[in-house]
Amino acid sequence: MDELNDNYFQTNLHKLTSRFEQMLKEGTSLYFEVDDLECLLEHYIIHHRFELGEHVLTTAKNLHPTNRQLSLKEAELLSLTNRQSEAITLLNEIEIFEQTNPEFHIIKASVLSQKGNYSKAIDALSRALEFTSEDKDNIYLNLAVEYQNIEDYRTAITYLKKALSIEPNNEDAIYELAYCFELSKDYDDAVSTFNNLIDQVPYNEHAWFNLGASYQAKADFSKAATAFDYALLIDENFHAALFNKANILVQLNRYQEAIDLYKRALSFEILDTLIYFYIGDCYDNLEDHRSALTYFEKALRKDEDMAEAWLAASSSLDMLGRELEALEYAKKAIELEPENEDYHFFIAGLFAKYDLPDDALNAYENTIEFGYLNEDVWVDYIQLCLSINNDALAKDVVDRALEVHSENHYIKLYEAVLNFRSKNEDEGFEQLVDLLVLKPELIEEFILFYPKGMETEEIQFLIESLK
Repeated sequence: MDELNDNYFQTNLHKLTSRFEQMLKEGTSLYFEVDDLECLLEHYIIHHRFELGEHVLTTAKNLHPTNRQLSLKEAELLSLTNRQSEAITLLNEIEIFEQTNPEFHIIKASVLSQKGNYSKAIDALSRALEFTSEDKDNIYLNLAVEYQNIEDYRTAITYLKKALSIEPNNEDAIYELAYCFELSKDYDDAVSTFNNLIDQVPYNEHAWFNLGASYQAKADFSKAATAFDYALLIDENFHAALFNKANILVQLNRYQEAIDLYKRALSFEILDTLIYFYIGDCYDNLEDHRSALTYFEKALRKDEDMAEAWLAASSSLDMLGRELEALEYAKKAIELEPENEDYHFFIAGLFAKYDLPDDALNAYENTIEFGYLNEDVWVDYIQLCLSINNDALAKDVVDRALEVHSENHYIKLYEAVLNFRSKNEDEGFEQLVDLLVLKPELIEEFILFYPKGMETEEIQFLIESLK
């Protein structure tokens, strides 16, 4: 019966819109009942055909100049066409006639919210609740959005829970609730809330999905995977569940299973560039560098400005022994993100590996200049300086490194090496003893960069004493 009524309404609406638009096209004047004009205006607002909506209002005012039935919809149209101040003026004019009409307060709240008057919007929605016993779940949802606007996420969560207590399948409320939990970082409450919701609506895939996302945020990957599985049992084509389940499998180092799910997700042509990249990353973790390169390049065919894919492809090319291409791809990544310190660090490693020390030295300097100050960059940089016997630069880098990593054993060791190399053996030996007492295995690194040490009796004795 509902379907018959809906078909009847759609047929009449089609006739009505055709008649109205034909009138406009021909420039004639026809008569329309107020109810028909209200139906037309609502239709054009819903479908964002605002210019036609304006024509409806003009027609209504010509045919029914004293009738205020369309005033609420007119205020809504004014708001949607960025004329909020005019909308507020109109609403103030008709408020005395509409005080007990919840729709009036809902529209007023929407206009106030668009003007940034969130507190007044909350007041208007609260008035709407006073005058209705229906559709309260959507009013609670609107209240939650306004509390989000003032960053009161706990109150927003309270209203979203009220909305779901009335209509547990309200999809918008479910996702707004998940959003609020994410912003408030209250994942324990999120897990509890979505579990309770699932008790009420066990076949709601969105509830299962957001339960999985909540477990994922808590790094409880096993339970997250189970929740995503239930979402997929209910809807096997739930793209977000496929994608998130694949991400979980990556966290669990189950790369081949992740690849299989990512490939299923590709059939929806949603986030395909990112998915190609993630598949490549999975193959990289499986050390299948040829397949990894294939998928990184698929990502680049979709988005040639994806710097991360250029760099990942460079790494695959390096592992496949294709040195010139590896360098070109890494340079392309840096061209796209010239201040990305990680990319400069990566290409510095390539330059060093390919025996291009001058380029490597420049790249290490760029890495530090752009803010990468972790211990590994200093260690690699100093090692390169020592290996090409540029002791002056090595000393400068050691001095700078010790300012930010004064307790790093390797950096201190290289300082000792430089003292030995510069004939300052006494200080170097003292430093070496202090280091080897703590980390005897560093002797191998010391000999690597100062092999003459094996020729001195003191160091030979020190090595024997450490055995």
